[in-house]
Amino acid sequence: MIKSHSVNPTKSNEKKAQKRTALTFIVSVCALFVIIYFNLSVGASHITFQDFIDYSVKHIDTKQTFLIHNVRMPRMFAGLLIGAALSVSGLLMQAMTRNPLASPQIFGVNSGASFVIVFISMIVPALTAYSTILAFIGAFIGGLTVYTLSGSTKGMTPIKLALAGMAIHLFFSSMTQGIILLNEDATSTVMFWLVGSLSSIQWPQVIGVFPWLVMAFIGAIFISKQLTIMELGEDLATSLGQNVKVVRVTVGLLVIILAGASVSIAGPIGFVGLIVPHIVKHYIRTDYRLMVPLTMIIGADLLLLSDVLSRLIAFPFESPVGIVTSFVGAVYFLFITVRGVDRL
Repeated sequence: MIKSHSVNPTKSNEKKAQKRTALTFIVSVCALFVIIYFNLSVGASHITFQDFIDYSVKHIDTKQTFLIHNVRMPRMFAGLLIGAALSVSGLLMQAMTRNPLASPQIFGVNSGASFVIVFISMIVPALTAYSTILAFIGAFIGGLTVYTLSGSTKGMTPIKLALAGMAIHLFFSSMTQGIILLNEDATSTVMFWLVGSLSSIQWPQVIGVFPWLVMAFIGAIFISKQLTIMELGEDLATSLGQNVKVVRVTVGLLVIILAGASVSIAGPIGFVGLIVPHIVKHYIRTDYRLMVPLTMIIGADLLLLSDVLSRLIAFPFESPVGIVTSFVGAVYFLFITVRGVDRL
C-alpha cells in the first residue's frame, strides 16, 4: 500500500517567509559593513585600508588618522544613529496613525526643531552654543502641541493626529521661512542645515544624543509586540487586553525622542522615515518584533549611502545629504506610482 504524504501549504509558506526574512537581515547587515567602509574612505581626502590599520591597530598619528577620528568617525556614527532613528520613528508613526504616508514631519517634530535652530541663529546668536539642546526642546514642544491638540476634543484618533500634526508643521515652517526672509543675515550654514546635513557633526553632538537614541531604540523594541497586536484593529486589541491610549502615548514619546534628537544635530533630513518602512513592509508585513530591528539596519544603510553620494555629486565639494534622500524618495515613490499603489 502506497502512502501519500501531503504538504501543509501554510507551513510551507511560513518556512519560505522565514528564509526570506533571514536572507533580508543577512544582506542588510553585510551591506551595512560595506557602506560603512565607503562612508569612512570616500571624500576630498581619500582614506586607504592601510590608514584604517594605522588608526585602529597601530595607533599611529598621521594626517589621515586624525581625519578618520575627528571628521569621518563622528560623521559615520551620526549617520548610523540618525538613519536608524528616523526610519524607526517613521515606522512608529505609520503604525500609530495607520497611515502609510505618515512620517516624523507630520508630527511637528522636525519643524519645531528647525524653527528653534533658525530662531537662535538669526535672533539670539548668543545661544548658538546650546543649539542642540534647544532644538531638542523645540522638537518636544512641536510633538507635545500636536498631541495636546489632537486629544483636546472627544479623544485622540489617527485622523485628528494627522490633521493636528500637519497644522503645527505648516505653522512652524511658515515662522521659520518668515525669519529667514526678514533677516538679511541669514547664512548659508542655516540654509545648508535646513536641507539636512551630516558634514559638521562632531563627537560632542554624537555623544549628546547617543543615550537618548539608544533608550528610544530599546523602547521601540519593547513595544513592538503591542504594535503587532494593534495591527488587528483597536477594538480587537482592546479586547485582547491592550491599553490603546498608553501604547499611543508611548509611541508618541518615542517618535519625539528619535526624530527630535536626529533633527537637533543634522537638520530635517527628509524621506528617510517615509521610504524605509515601506521597504521593510515589502519583506515583513505584520511582525513589528522583526520590523523594528530591520528598519534600523536598512535606515542606517540608506542614510550612510546617501551621505557617500552627497560627497560625489559636486566632488571635491559636498552637497547636503538631504538633497540625496529627497531625490531617492521622489524616485522611489514615482516607481511605486507607476507600478501601482497596492504595495503601500
